[in-house]
Amino acid sequence: MNTLLSILSASILSYLFLSAGYQLILAFASKTYRKPIFSKENEEKPLVIVVPSYKSDATIIESTKANLALCAAHKNICYLVIADSLQSETRASLRVMGAQVLEVAFEKSTKVKSLKAAVDYLSTREAFDTVLVLDADNVLHPDFYEAILSNRAAGHQVIQGERLPANLNTGMAILDGLSEKANQEMLCKGANQLGLSSKLTGSAMALDFEVFAEFIPRLNAIGGFDKELELLLTAKSVWIQYAPDLAVYDEKVSNTADFAKQRGRWLESQYTFFKKSIGPAIKQVFAGNFDYLHKSLQLALPPRVLAPIALVMLSLINLILGFSVLALGSLVTLFILLGSYFIVLPQSMWLAQSAIIFKAIPGLFGAGIKSLTWMKRSKKEFLHTKHNPINS
Repeated sequence: MNTLLSILSASILSYLFLSAGYQLILAFASKTYRKPIFSKENEEKPLVIVVPSYKSDATIIESTKANLALCAAHKNICYLVIADSLQSETRASLRVMGAQVLEVAFEKSTKVKSLKAAVDYLSTREAFDTVLVLDADNVLHPDFYEAILSNRAAGHQVIQGERLPANLNTGMAILDGLSEKANQEMLCKGANQLGLSSKLTGSAMALDFEVFAEFIPRLNAIGGFDKELELLLTAKSVWIQYAPDLAVYDEKVSNTADFAKQRGRWLESQYTFFKKSIGPAIKQVFAGNFDYLHKSLQLALPPRVLAPIALVMLSLINLILGFSVLALGSLVTLFILLGSYFIVLPQSMWLAQSAIIFKAIPGLFGAGIKSLTWMKRSKKEFLHTKHNPINS
């Protein structure tokens, strides 16, 4: 019996050790990043900003007002709101502001369906060079257009921008912001530095219009469309560039209930797409496409919130069972995992708020466990996370 338990424990530990080691490599790689030097004289080309908005009336009004003020200095920008279940007064207000509004209605709403409707709508309009996809709560950084033009002039077809936390009003929001920052540093910046495509994050994504029109209609995801999209792109050897100079302000989840729902949706899509992609990805390695395999293997990572808990529990269980080597290995793995976060997270983001963060950590772990209960439901329906207006 002890032999079986030790084999099981060693197998779990090996999985967690490989995941932690992978994160540590990406963390170190991210520190080699140097901002590229682009030409400051780039020809302005037509840009369309696409904003799917589902039942977020107050939020879309505020974000559109702020974003259109930034777009006003440029003649080549079209701002399109995909209005799914927005009130008629909201739609009218958006049009008065200067936004184009595409009204849609679905039996079961998803972001993918809204984006597909945008493809159909835009294909009959004037030609665009680039599409920028935002969430309803996103507020643009003033330099967003110059960043897009520079990266597009450098030849990048798909660009993932940086999402900056817009609200740090609760401990949970701070932790969510730290999680996003770690993701961006390791899975976006670090991956690029190793010659691999960046992760996509669902918004702040700028795509060549032809790439947008080709790949969006192929999506079928209920949740986690960004994971499906990055797999489709890398399967066709389309590079994803991370550009921290393309920044948007993004609302972070501020309570445990929304965090659990959101993470449950993400986890279900993550493991579903891993199972679908790993076979084809291995086959493409023989054709020299390692980027696609990397994207698939990335989806096999353990839940970021639950991995530290699992390692602490594994260490205690191994100690109780007398597996001292495995207990030590669990603690070393935990040290490696936490070390990767300390490498990529600037002290300015957490040191002054450390007391608030520590108070919020038990709730974070509880929400991480609760997220597992949302996974089954998210297979059948899109779990919408309510947005609040961002004060711009």
